[in-house]
Amino acid sequence: MIKRIFTLVLAISLTMAFVLPVLAQEENTPATKALEFLKTKLNDDGGFSTGFAPESDIATTADVVVAAALARQDPQALFAAGKNTPITFLEAQVAAGEVAGAGQFAKVLNAAIAVGADVKNFGGQRLVDDVLNTQQQGGLFGTGAFDHCLVMIALQNAGIDLPDGALDAILGAQNKDGGWGFMTGQASDTNTTGVCLQALALTDSPDALQAGLAYLKAIQNDDGGWPYQNPSDYGTDSDTNSTALVIQALIANGEDLDTWHNPQDWLQSMQLDSGAFSFQKASPDENTLATVAAIPALEGKPLNAWALDMMGE
Repeated sequence: MIKRIFTLVLAISLTMAFVLPVLAQEENTPATKALEFLKTKLNDDGGFSTGFAPESDIATTADVVVAAALARQDPQALFAAGKNTPITFLEAQVAAGEVAGAGQFAKVLNAAIAVGADVKNFGGQRLVDDVLNTQQQGGLFGTGAFDHCLVMIALQNAGIDLPDGALDAILGAQNKDGGWGFMTGQASDTNTTGVCLQALALTDSPDALQAGLAYLKAIQNDDGGWPYQNPSDYGTDSDTNSTALVIQALIANGEDLDTWHNPQDWLQSMQLDSGAFSFQKASPDENTLATVAAIPALEGKPLNAWALDMMGE
């Protein structure tokens, strides 16, 4: 049975208390410079593209909202194209039935929580119900560990206990090396492991957490960053996106970053003069997705920061 550990009203009021004190943010921090860069990428419809195609992307737009909120900025005030904002864009996509799948619904729910929106009527939908309806037989949300753990995080931020089978499903998907693969049966990767370790930080799963951290420790590069996978046919250079998700996982689990070779230092070294972040040292161009990923990691906030805040962490 699904138990509500807090009412949605309480969850939203606490969320707003976390998000709204935004005026004290320092100028010229890595996060504020990154957000200034992202302002130049806002589309007329209020959304953001991935940087690889011009049209606005649902997941990227939701990620921008969450990143800005975790940097103590109001996304709706920061990003406005006339009457269009990232939230109006996401509401329109929900209303049009364009949001589909566990991962997209989870990201939209997190974005709605980040701005204190009414998740019981967002684009005419009850977002929590939409997320819960993506659970498959056997307990898994969606079709793989990455989306499943995004759902776990979204439900935690909404103040909703995990439904039956959800925790067992992700524990059962853990690989022998301690990591998780994007899809069930795939080799472990740092991105999926980073997201799942954030989700599991609020559960009583010490063995899984220790195994996951050991996997990350074993494949950390000497420069302090992480690749997507190691071994990999595509190289094992550190990349911004992977390193950011790992940093968030370490912070969610109370790890001392000094004992992990200060990975935030490497991450910050990837910022360009424009405020954007590049993906890898060998790919020094501005990268929208890398920029979005880096912001909360440098701010020291995991994706379930609202749930941790509610618990007094």
